[in-house]
Amino acid sequence: MTDLVLDVTLCLLLVSASVGVVVTADEGRLAGADTSLDADGIATSLSTSTATVHYDLEPGVNAADPSLLDDGGVDARELDRTAHGSLAGLLSRATLGAVSVDGVRLTHARDDMRRTVADRVASELPARGVNVAIRWTPYPGAPIQATDSLGPRPPETATVHAASLRVPSGFPSAREDALAASDDGFDAVARVVANRTVAGLFPPELARLALHGDEPVSTLMAHRYERAGVLLNASVEPEVANAETRAANADLEAALAPRLEADMRAEYDTPRDAAQAVSVGHVDIVVRTWSL
Repeated sequence: MTDLVLDVTLCLLLVSASVGVVVTADEGRLAGADTSLDADGIATSLSTSTATVHYDLEPGVNAADPSLLDDGGVDARELDRTAHGSLAGLLSRATLGAVSVDGVRLTHARDDMRRTVADRVASELPARGVNVAIRWTPYPGAPIQATDSLGPRPPETATVHAASLRVPSGFPSAREDALAASDDGFDAVARVVANRTVAGLFPPELARLALHGDEPVSTLMAHRYERAGVLLNASVEPEVANAETRAANADLEAALAPRLEADMRAEYDTPRDAAQAVSVGHVDIVVRTWSL
């Protein structure tokens, strides 16, 4: 089990608590001399510079059950979390907290992490002439995705330099199995992608442990499942109440697969084209720079 798989579903719930904000990084690496056109250098620094950030879960708890924030609810220290990694890894993990279905957010539990990570990375970027875009999607244009962006868009008249890097998403790999399934049609490719997507969002054993955990862990995971059920039009409440995560995941997969199939049919000429575009297993980060 990779740290990122844990983070995708439970970092917001299970990582060790801490208080305050502490950040360590290679100071000035990203904002060195004449980096306005050095997209490659900035991308390299994002992948090698490290930071530790602290954030809290209050936005997610407030959305799931505001009463937990009242007197007699959870101790405020139970909401504090920490994350450490490369700046690119932190951007990836924070962005995955903003997964949406048809543009509607799944949860808000990692909103404070997104803010903290964005502020930290922005402090290392040149003040002007840089944009960093982060995107996870099962395949380009899929109805379920997570995106974020730091910095302004480049002017239409600017000469733009770009560099990209890929960060493992922590979701189970899907592309090879999707290619193997492509001979059986769009529906077979969609089932593979739906299976890996749901498994990435809800690793069944970790999700089961979370549902059996203390507050706010159990409430946040139940809310996550319930929100997915609402957005995908799947009934998962009975399974979630009994912590039957594999059954809940199967219901979510069954609801997601037909939506992905219909979308793939509209976007791609053949099932193999769709399978070749599958990108469940990674997050793309694109750095764009331009002269001012």
